[in-house]
Amino acid sequence: MTHDRQSVYADKPAANERLTVRIKGWLNGLFNREKTKGTRQQEETPKAQKVRRVWAVDTGEGNRFSYEGAASLKGKVRISNGTNNELIIGKNSIFSGSINVTGSGNLVEIGENCNFRGRIVVKGNKQTVRFGDNSSSVGTYILCQEGCDVIIGKWCMLSRDIEIRTTDAHSVIERSTGRRLNNPGSVEIGDHVWVGVGALISKGAKIPRDCIVAARSFVNLEFEEEGVVLAGLPAKIVKRGITWHRERRPHFHPADLCHWET
Repeated sequence: MTHDRQSVYADKPAANERLTVRIKGWLNGLFNREKTKGTRQQEETPKAQKVRRVWAVDTGEGNRFSYEGAASLKGKVRISNGTNNELIIGKNSIFSGSINVTGSGNLVEIGENCNFRGRIVVKGNKQTVRFGDNSSSVGTYILCQEGCDVIIGKWCMLSRDIEIRTTDAHSVIERSTGRRLNNPGSVEIGDHVWVGVGALISKGAKIPRDCIVAARSFVNLEFEEEGVVLAGLPAKIVKRGITWHRERRPHFHPADLCHWET
């Protein structure tokens, strides 16, 4: 079965930026559009926002991509051979990267007031990837597979070259029994967690709220204690009784340290 290729262009914003959305195939509920072939459609928008350039490919039925109120979209969204998937990018959020979903009944949600740069890959059915409100990522790769979820809380700050995955993608096998040793597991990152550059958050990891993951660390365990620094290969608690703030100051008032809890 072949699909028509369409381009939808909106009026230029005041800053001479162009809203460009390219669609191949049918993304149900994404746009109200006429089916055309080899032509371009002009649509008037009363309030043009920041530049949006998304290449979206969908080969299934009942899939939804919602981005109403998003501040900026740039990259690629692809749904392969799946149905009833839902992709949400929240209000005032910036997205730059790619989302690739293979399977059915999955949910990928970027919350409100987020700035996400990176790549999200979902393979399988009925899985969830959630990136919480007011969180940011400079460069993160998320692999969600084998019936697991990736949940990232609100007010998180993820640096660059970070990898979060629910699976090793291949099997490690005990030769004497034939039993797989590296089983998959969901990943949970609590609210207000700072993940340093180059960290790897592996299958089954749990990071409580208000923690710091040091640069180049490998987290593969469930931790329960809040307000700690996790560091090392594999990561362990190296400091307790801490919190963090995006700004750099010599001193912080107690009220500054709990703004994210309101």
